[in-house]
Order: sequence, then structure tokens, then C-alpha cells
Amino acid sequence: MAQATFANTQAQPGSLPQDAAAALQAASDQSFQELRSRVISYLVKLNHALDKDLSDLSQALLSRFCDTLVDYLSAGHFQVFQRVVPLAHEYAAIESTTRLAMNFNDSFGNLRTVDIPEVKAALEQLALVLGTRFELEDDLLADHH
Repeated sequence: MAQATFANTQAQPGSLPQDAAAALQAASDQSFQELRSRVISYLVKLNHALDKDLSDLSQALLSRFCDTLVDYLSAGHFQVFQRVVPLAHEYAAIESTTRLAMNFNDSFGNLRTVDIPEVKAALEQLALVLGTRFELEDDLLADHH
């Protein structure tokens, strides 16, 4: 009897059972949300270090923030946007925010010395862009579930 029940839950070749696919999607969404939380956490810590004019701490946090930001952007493209297909205008907004975030990373990700006013100004602009992206992602994920 156990074999018959197991046989009935087998997926077709190349597909996952529905429960497994849902579990995989939930794990992917959770991983993505955790990366987003880390981006926000580093953003807040970096902003605080910049406000306090702590250049060594700012440099370390800036590097970690940029690494986490790139991980987050990659996860969005490879974990989320492979299964949640945005509309053309949503995709354009996502691409725009990705480009701006990657420009931030390219400009500040490997600095040896931190120009605090320059980083702070760029970080403020990036925070606004990320806020818009977070809202768009939330809407996309809510519509998909």
C-alpha cells in the first residue's frame, strides 16, 4: 500500500511534485527576503558610520554592503524573475534600478579610501532607488502567489 501511495505522488520526468515545487519556491522567496534584509541592515549601518565620520568602519561596511547588494540583485534575477515574469514597464524599472545599483557597486565597492560626502550622497540616491524596487518586487511577488 505504501508503494502505491508513493507511486501516485511521483512527478512526470523533468518536473517536481507540486508540494516540492511550492516548498522550493517558498525557500527561494525566503532566501531572497533575507538578502534584502541584509542589504537594508548594511545600508543603515553604513549610513550611521558615514554620519559619524568613521572612515575605516565605513570602508569595511561599504565593501560588505556592495557584496550583499550584488548578491541580492543576482538573486532577484535568477531566483525571482525567472519564475515571476514582470510586465514590460516593470522589467524596465527593474533593469534601471539594477543598472544604478551596479554603478554604485562599480564606483564604491573596492575603494581604498572613502570620500564620505561622496559616498553618503550616492548612498542616499541608491536608498531611494532601492525603496522603489522593493515596492515593485513586493507587488510582483504578491501578484504571483
